Amino acid sequence: MPDERELGRRIKDDIIGIIKGSGEITDATVVTVSSMIRQTVREVAATGGTTADIAVVAVRAAISAASEVVGTTVTAAGQTVAASAKAATLAAASVGNAAKAALIGVVTGTSEVGAAGVGAIGSASRIGSASRTAVSEASAVGADITAAAVGAVEGAIEIARDVAITAEDAASAAATGAIEAAGEIGDAAAVRVRRAVEGTINGVKVVAKTAIGRTDGAGSES
Repeated sequence: MPDERELGRRIKDDIIGIIKGSGEITDATVVTVSSMIRQTVREVAATGGTTADIAVVAVRAAISAASEVVGTTVTAAGQTVAASAKAATLAAASVGNAAKAALIGVVTGTSEVGAAGVGAIGSASRIGSASRTAVSEASAVGADITAAAVGAVEGAIEIARDVAITAEDAASAAATGAIEAAGEIGDAAAVRVRRAVEGTINGVKVVAKTAIGRTDGAGSES
Protein backbone atom coordinates (compact mmCIF):
# COMPACT_ATOMS: atom_id res chain seq x y z
CA MET A 1 0.00 0.00 0.00
CA PRO A 2 1.30 3.52 -0.77
CA ASP A 3 2.24 5.77 2.12
CA GLU A 4 -0.96 7.12 3.68
CA ARG A 5 0.08 10.72 3.17
CA GLU A 6 0.96 10.02 -0.45
CA LEU A 7 -2.37 8.27 -0.99
CA GLY A 8 -4.24 11.12 0.65
CA ARG A 9 -2.50 13.69 -1.57
CA ARG A 10 -3.26 11.62 -4.65
CA ILE A 11 -6.95 11.35 -3.87
CA LYS A 12 -7.18 15.01 -2.86
CA ASP A 13 -5.44 16.17 -6.05
CA ASP A 14 -7.72 13.99 -8.17
CA ILE A 15 -10.82 15.45 -6.53
CA ILE A 16 -9.53 19.01 -6.87
CA GLY A 17 -8.93 18.30 -10.55
CA ILE A 18 -12.54 17.19 -10.91
CA ILE A 19 -14.11 20.16 -9.16
CA LYS A 20 -11.76 23.08 -9.80
CA GLY A 21 -13.65 24.18 -12.91
CA SER A 22 -16.90 24.86 -11.08
CA GLY A 23 -15.33 25.58 -7.71
CA GLU A 24 -17.76 23.25 -5.94
CA ILE A 25 -18.91 19.66 -5.68
CA THR A 26 -22.34 19.56 -7.28
CA ASP A 27 -24.90 16.77 -7.18
CA ALA A 28 -23.71 15.72 -10.64
CA THR A 29 -20.08 15.62 -9.50
CA VAL A 30 -20.90 13.25 -6.64
CA VAL A 31 -21.07 10.34 -9.10
CA THR A 32 -17.66 11.14 -10.60
CA VAL A 33 -15.96 11.64 -7.23
CA SER A 34 -17.51 8.54 -5.64
CA SER A 35 -16.53 6.41 -8.64
CA MET A 36 -12.95 7.66 -8.45
CA ILE A 37 -12.74 6.89 -4.72
CA ARG A 38 -14.33 3.48 -5.22
CA GLN A 39 -11.79 2.57 -7.89
CA THR A 40 -8.89 3.85 -5.77
CA VAL A 41 -10.05 1.70 -2.85
CA ARG A 42 -10.16 -1.35 -5.11
CA GLU A 43 -6.71 -0.66 -6.57
CA VAL A 44 -5.01 -0.06 -3.24
CA ALA A 45 -6.71 -3.07 -1.65
CA ALA A 46 -5.39 -5.20 -4.50
CA THR A 47 -1.84 -4.24 -3.50
CA GLY A 48 -2.38 -5.39 0.06
CA GLY A 49 -3.65 -2.19 1.66
CA THR A 50 -5.94 -2.44 4.67
CA THR A 51 -9.43 -1.42 3.62
CA ALA A 52 -10.20 0.37 6.88
CA ASP A 53 -7.08 2.52 6.55
CA ILE A 54 -7.80 3.25 2.89
CA ALA A 55 -11.33 4.31 3.75
CA VAL A 56 -10.22 6.78 6.41
CA VAL A 57 -7.61 8.32 4.11
CA ALA A 58 -10.09 8.64 1.25
CA VAL A 59 -12.81 10.30 3.33
CA ARG A 60 -10.36 12.77 4.85
CA ALA A 61 -8.98 13.62 1.41
CA ALA A 62 -12.43 14.25 -0.02
CA ILE A 63 -13.48 16.61 2.77
CA SER A 64 -10.13 18.40 2.68
CA ALA A 65 -10.30 18.85 -1.11
CA ALA A 66 -13.82 20.29 -0.96
CA SER A 67 -12.88 22.62 1.88
CA GLU A 68 -9.80 23.86 0.06
CA VAL A 69 -11.52 24.54 -3.25
CA VAL A 70 -14.66 26.12 -1.86
CA GLY A 71 -12.61 28.06 0.66
CA THR A 72 -10.88 29.75 -2.25
CA THR A 73 -14.28 30.47 -3.79
CA VAL A 74 -15.56 32.01 -0.56
CA THR A 75 -12.48 34.22 -0.26
CA ALA A 76 -12.81 35.37 -3.86
CA ALA A 77 -16.50 36.12 -3.40
CA GLY A 78 -16.14 37.86 -0.08
CA GLN A 79 -16.53 41.40 -1.36
CA THR A 80 -20.13 41.86 -0.23
CA VAL A 81 -22.34 40.39 2.46
CA ALA A 82 -24.66 38.87 -0.15
CA ALA A 83 -21.79 37.33 -2.10
CA SER A 84 -20.23 35.97 1.07
CA ALA A 85 -23.52 34.42 2.17
CA LYS A 86 -24.02 32.78 -1.21
CA ALA A 87 -20.46 31.46 -1.21
CA ALA A 88 -20.89 30.08 2.31
CA THR A 89 -24.04 28.25 1.21
CA LEU A 90 -22.19 26.76 -1.74
CA ALA A 91 -19.34 25.77 0.56
CA ALA A 92 -21.69 23.89 2.89
CA ALA A 93 -23.33 22.14 -0.07
CA SER A 94 -19.93 21.11 -1.42
CA VAL A 95 -18.79 19.72 1.91
CA GLY A 96 -22.04 17.78 2.20
CA ASN A 97 -21.64 16.39 -1.30
CA ALA A 98 -18.00 15.54 -0.58
CA ALA A 99 -19.07 13.53 2.47
CA LYS A 100 -21.79 11.84 0.43
CA ALA A 101 -19.41 10.94 -2.41
CA ALA A 102 -16.71 9.75 -0.04
CA LEU A 103 -19.05 7.50 1.91
CA ILE A 104 -20.51 6.02 -1.27
CA GLY A 105 -17.04 5.43 -2.70
CA VAL A 106 -15.40 3.86 0.33
CA VAL A 107 -18.34 1.73 1.45
CA THR A 108 -19.06 0.28 -1.99
CA GLY A 109 -15.36 -0.10 -2.70
CA THR A 110 -14.54 -1.90 0.54
CA SER A 111 -17.61 -4.10 0.15
CA GLU A 112 -16.51 -5.15 -3.33
CA VAL A 113 -13.04 -6.18 -2.20
CA GLY A 114 -14.37 -8.29 0.65
CA ALA A 115 -13.60 -6.10 3.63
CA ALA A 116 -13.92 -7.75 7.02
CA GLY A 117 -17.53 -8.09 8.07
CA VAL A 118 -20.20 -9.11 5.63
CA GLY A 119 -23.90 -8.44 5.34
CA ALA A 120 -25.82 -5.75 7.17
CA ILE A 121 -23.60 -5.69 10.27
CA GLY A 122 -20.40 -5.22 8.29
CA SER A 123 -22.00 -2.58 6.08
CA ALA A 124 -23.34 -0.66 9.07
CA SER A 125 -19.89 -0.66 10.64
CA ARG A 126 -18.24 0.71 7.49
CA ILE A 127 -20.95 3.33 7.05
CA GLY A 128 -20.61 4.47 10.66
CA SER A 129 -16.84 4.70 10.38
CA ALA A 130 -16.96 6.70 7.14
CA SER A 131 -19.53 9.11 8.55
CA ARG A 132 -17.54 9.56 11.75
CA THR A 133 -14.40 10.35 9.74
CA ALA A 134 -16.25 12.84 7.52
CA VAL A 135 -17.48 14.88 10.48
CA SER A 136 -14.13 14.73 12.28
CA GLU A 137 -12.27 15.91 9.19
CA ALA A 138 -14.81 18.66 8.51
CA SER A 139 -14.15 19.96 12.01
CA ALA A 140 -10.39 19.69 11.54
CA VAL A 141 -10.41 21.84 8.39
CA GLY A 142 -13.00 24.31 9.67
CA ALA A 143 -15.81 23.13 7.40
CA ASP A 144 -19.51 22.77 8.17
CA ILE A 145 -19.89 19.64 10.31
CA THR A 146 -23.67 19.51 9.98
CA ALA A 147 -23.39 19.58 6.19
CA ALA A 148 -20.87 16.75 6.32
CA ALA A 149 -23.14 14.76 8.62
CA VAL A 150 -26.22 15.16 6.44
CA GLY A 151 -24.21 14.35 3.33
CA ALA A 152 -22.97 11.15 4.90
CA VAL A 153 -26.51 10.09 5.81
CA GLU A 154 -27.69 10.83 2.27
CA GLY A 155 -24.86 8.72 0.88
CA ALA A 156 -25.69 5.85 3.20
CA ILE A 157 -29.33 5.88 2.14
CA GLU A 158 -28.36 5.90 -1.53
CA ILE A 159 -26.15 2.82 -1.37
CA ALA A 160 -28.07 0.79 1.23
CA ARG A 161 -29.51 -1.69 -1.23
CA ASP A 162 -26.11 -2.26 -2.85
CA VAL A 163 -24.44 -3.24 0.42
CA ALA A 164 -27.12 -5.54 1.87
CA ILE A 165 -28.63 -3.22 4.45
CA THR A 166 -31.96 -1.46 4.81
CA ALA A 167 -32.12 2.27 4.15
CA GLU A 168 -33.23 2.85 7.74
CA ASP A 169 -30.30 0.90 9.19
CA ALA A 170 -27.84 2.58 6.82
CA ALA A 171 -29.13 6.01 7.77
CA SER A 172 -29.02 5.14 11.45
CA ALA A 173 -25.41 3.94 11.21
CA ALA A 174 -24.34 7.12 9.42
CA ALA A 175 -26.23 9.37 11.83
CA THR A 176 -24.80 7.57 14.84
CA GLY A 177 -21.25 7.85 13.54
CA ALA A 178 -21.71 11.54 12.78
CA ILE A 179 -23.13 12.32 16.20
CA GLU A 180 -20.38 10.38 17.97
CA ALA A 181 -17.75 12.34 16.07
CA ALA A 182 -19.51 15.59 16.93
CA GLY A 183 -19.60 14.54 20.57
CA GLU A 184 -15.81 14.41 20.54
CA ILE A 185 -15.81 18.01 19.34
CA GLY A 186 -18.14 19.21 22.09
CA ASP A 187 -21.64 19.08 23.52
CA ALA A 188 -22.93 21.95 21.38
CA ALA A 189 -21.61 20.30 18.22
CA ALA A 190 -23.27 17.02 19.15
CA VAL A 191 -26.63 18.71 19.68
CA ARG A 192 -26.31 20.58 16.38
CA VAL A 193 -25.43 17.48 14.39
CA ARG A 194 -28.10 15.37 16.03
CA ARG A 195 -30.76 17.93 15.16
CA ALA A 196 -29.50 17.99 11.57
CA VAL A 197 -29.50 14.24 10.95
CA GLU A 198 -32.50 12.97 12.92
CA GLY A 199 -35.94 13.15 11.39
CA THR A 200 -36.63 12.34 7.76
CA ILE A 201 -33.95 12.55 5.08
CA ASN A 202 -34.72 11.64 1.48
CA GLY A 203 -37.92 9.93 2.59
CA VAL A 204 -36.19 7.77 5.21
CA LYS A 205 -36.82 8.12 8.95
CA VAL A 206 -33.46 8.52 10.65
CA VAL A 207 -33.02 7.39 14.25
CA ALA A 208 -29.55 7.51 15.80
CA LYS A 209 -28.47 4.75 18.17
CA THR A 210 -26.68 6.91 20.68
CA ALA A 211 -27.73 9.21 23.51
CA ILE A 212 -25.00 11.72 22.64
CA GLY A 213 -26.40 15.13 21.80
CA ARG A 214 -29.88 14.50 23.16
CA THR A 215 -31.51 17.41 24.96
CA ASP A 216 -34.31 15.49 26.66
CA GLY A 217 -32.26 14.53 29.68
CA ALA A 218 -30.91 11.27 28.24
CA GLY A 219 -27.64 12.72 26.98
CA SER A 220 -25.45 15.80 27.09
CA GLU A 221 -27.20 19.10 26.65
CA SER A 222 -25.55 22.24 25.43
